Amino acid sequence: MLVCMFYTSTVFGQSIPYLQNDPKPSVTKESLKRRRNLLEWHQIAGLTTLALWLATNLEGDKASESLYRKSDQYAQGLLLANPQYATNDPMYLVALSPLNRHSIAADYFLLKDPTNNAGLYFALKANEEWEAKRSGDLHKNLAMATFSMYAITAGLAFFSPSKIDTDVENETDGPRIYSPIFAHKATIPIHLASMLLLPGLGARIEKEGPRAAHQMEQVGWAGFGAMSIALLVITF
Repeated sequence: MLVCMFYTSTVFGQSIPYLQNDPKPSVTKESLKRRRNLLEWHQIAGLTTLALWLATNLEGDKASESLYRKSDQYAQGLLLANPQYATNDPMYLVALSPLNRHSIAADYFLLKDPTNNAGLYFALKANEEWEAKRSGDLHKNLAMATFSMYAITAGLAFFSPSKIDTDVENETDGPRIYSPIFAHKATIPIHLASMLLLPGLGARIEKEGPRAAHQMEQVGWAGFGAMSIALLVITF
C-alpha cells in the first residue's frame, strides 16, 4: 500500500517541474508581492485542510467501528417474525442484539432451520453489503470538504509566481542540503498519494467491509501525519 502511495505521487510530482519551468516567468516586484499573498493563503488553506482531515479521520474511525452487514439487519426482521425460535434458546437474544461487525443474525437464522431457511439465507448473502450505523454520512461530507480544500491548497502553491533564483547560493558554505521548504516538499509524495487513494478505498468498504475500512484508516492517518509535518516545518 505504501509503495503504491509513493509510486502514484512520484509520477505525478515529476511532471510538475515541466509544467512550471517552461517558459520561465520574469520576476518583478508585483509578482513577488503576489507570490507572498498566495503563499500566505496557501498556509491558511493548509491549516484548514489539516483540521478537516483530522475531523474526517476521527469520524471515519467511528463509522468503521459501527459497520454491520445488511444481511444481519434483514435477518433480525425474519427472526422477529419467527418467535418460536426463542424457545429454550438464549442465542435468540444474542442474534437480536445491536448490530455490529460481529453480528450473527443471518447465520443463526440459517442454523435454526437449514432446510426451510437456506433459500432466504443465500438470497440475503448474494449481494452482501456493509453499512455504518453512525458517522457514515458525516464522514463522507467531511471527506469531500477535505478533498476540496486540499485541491485549493495545492492550487495556491502551484499558481504562485516563481521566487528569485540564485545560481550561487553560498559559495563559501556550499549549497544547503536541508531547509524547511525542502522538508515541506519532501512530504508531498505521502499526503498526495494518500489523498488520491482514499476515495477508491472508501468505495470498496460497501463490499469488503472492515478489511477495506482498516486500509482506509491506515492511509488516512499516514496522509494526515505527512501533512502535519509539512505544515509544522514551515510554521515553526
